[in-house]
Amino acid sequence: MVDIKELREMIKSIDQEIIELIATRMEIADELAEAKKANHQDVWDANVEKEIIARYKMLCDEVSLSDEEAEHIAEVILKISRERQKKHFK
Repeated sequence: MVDIKELREMIKSIDQEIIELIATRMEIADELAEAKKANHQDVWDANVEKEIIARYKMLCDEVSLSDEEAEHIAEVILKISRERQKKHFK
């Protein structure tokens, strides 16, 4: 049986990986915002957002996370991304 301390260390390691991946995603979102601006596109596209949420639902379903959990994860990440991208359009 794995002890609590070991489980917490595993979670700590995974949390670090998650944050690093989110940071990388945000760097790419910043580049995307600059590309949108250069191409005179809007900062945000509701249809793309729907596609992203659907993708999260599919991915989460593959690992036994609920649609509600998938939407919550997607909404948090999308909100951060949207706010960062808006800064490039000021």
